[in-house]
Amino acid sequence: MRISLFVIFAVVVTWAQGADEAFVPPKPEKPLRYCTAARDWIEYASEDSNLVEITHMEGIRMDLRYATFNNVTGHDLYCGIQRAFIHRDALPKLKKTLKIMEKEMPGSELVVFDAARPMYAQAALKATVAGTPYTNFVSSGKTGGLHNYGLALDLSITDSTGALLDMGTDFDSFEKCAGADGEAAALMCERLTQQQVDNRNKLRAIMKKAGWVPLGSEWWHFNAYTRAYTKEHYPLFPL
Repeated sequence: MRISLFVIFAVVVTWAQGADEAFVPPKPEKPLRYCTAARDWIEYASEDSNLVEITHMEGIRMDLRYATFNNVTGHDLYCGIQRAFIHRDALPKLKKTLKIMEKEMPGSELVVFDAARPMYAQAALKATVAGTPYTNFVSSGKTGGLHNYGLALDLSITDSTGALLDMGTDFDSFEKCAGADGEAAALMCERLTQQQVDNRNKLRAIMKKAGWVPLGSEWWHFNAYTRAYTKEHYPLFPL
């Protein structure tokens, strides 16, 4: 038994030693603003009856990172446009989330990092990690992920003063401890604190009560449905 426990401990420690070694994609020499593509996307999203804008919903604050240069691609993929959309079928779950927050965390807000994502933006994200060990962490720019159906949200949560809760890593971190899968080891090596994990669990609990499906590798990512269900019942965005 002692040998077994030692082996388990050694494996966890070995994993934990690399837990703070985050992959940081190199910044482009010439950052781009995708303004033509972004304007085409906004026009499409505004006219598609299956998409609903959530930009000005009470209890929600915009912090669309891909509308800035402060994201893993280093490009401004949305040309500074802080407008977010989701599929109308996900709207009841979002409204339920806000009602739960109003009851359990009065005064708090959801802070949206990304919502429905056009395919050109997905392709740019994929290109950022192409040829690295992290390429499988990002969905294909051709077959897409749930953001490309309008059925995923990247977000965080604030306290009653409007300050973001400390989640231990930033949005779009490639650290092993960026999701629930790596939290136990990160706690052991003190990369994460218990308070940071508690904050993540608070967000997860609220989202799960409203019917969202968390992603184990990213504390900020929540799906309205499973990937299999989505691909069977919904079409990808055409742009």
